[in-house]
Amino acid sequence: MAERASRLERLIGRRGTVYATRTLDELGDAVREILKDPPDVLVTDGGDGTLHWVLNEARQLVPDVTRLPALLPTHGGTIDFVARKVGITGHAESIVAALLRALDRGQMPELVELDSLWLTGSELDGQPFDRLGFALAAGGIGQRFFSKYYEEKQLGAGAIVRVVTKAVASRLAGSLGAPLPDRLLDYGREVFRPTSARVTIDGEVVPGTAHGAIHAGAMDLQLGGVFRVFPLARDDGALHFQAGEIVPREMILALPALARGGAIPSERLREVRGREMSIEALGDEALAPIIDGEAFVGLRTLTVRLGPRIRVPRVRV
Repeated sequence: MAERASRLERLIGRRGTVYATRTLDELGDAVREILKDPPDVLVTDGGDGTLHWVLNEARQLVPDVTRLPALLPTHGGTIDFVARKVGITGHAESIVAALLRALDRGQMPELVELDSLWLTGSELDGQPFDRLGFALAAGGIGQRFFSKYYEEKQLGAGAIVRVVTKAVASRLAGSLGAPLPDRLLDYGREVFRPTSARVTIDGEVVPGTAHGAIHAGAMDLQLGGVFRVFPLARDDGALHFQAGEIVPREMILALPALARGGAIPSERLREVRGREMSIEALGDEALAPIIDGEAFVGLRTLTVRLGPRIRVPRVRV
């Protein structure tokens, strides 16, 4: 990390400051220092998760996020759906170099405004939960997928394919009664295990409480270039909600549709463009949502609405 920071410092020179952070506390301190004299562009050296944390630290200091500097991820994550959506290309140093060349010419790169999700709710101890994000896997297969994805040694598109392949193979083996070790059969059981919750979309209760999917997106996005999800959020001002008792067989059959960016064919799944989704945990399992690839635990309730628009520079190398 120190070597990377030194390279960026040499590249930037006197035109900016590099903050190398190792913990969330250090990241918060860095954001507070940066916003004392806000730059035109705040570069978040990483992917979707880094952008998520910087955005949410910054909004604690500047409640009107439209007044924040433009936020620039450096395509440094394992999925990078924000960078892909905006059209950012290159790696950290080449992106920063391209940004500096534009600013030195007195030109700000084109700013793309992205819709966000505003996520509020309550934790099990009664504490409030309040964050902004772009993509939510609150339960079912999306949330279970990420728990397996981050167990992979090498993350990225290959890891996405490996997790899906292992989950499908495990599920099919279990349904056929194949004599395999429990650890192999458990993989599919865990990925396809539904989430017990009561879900309401725009005031209408979604039938059932054993949800195979509870997802929301503020924009259409690509998961590592493998799957294209949330097509109903392609237009500005639209949120894409998914919830319902979709079963494993339907999820497996939907994989080609996800690769094409189409809707999931299931009568059990409520998949709509909407304004608000509310989720209440039932039974003993608390909600453990994944927001922009980041895991949160111990929630009793969660409500998803359209959030403010976030400015991201389109820097192409």
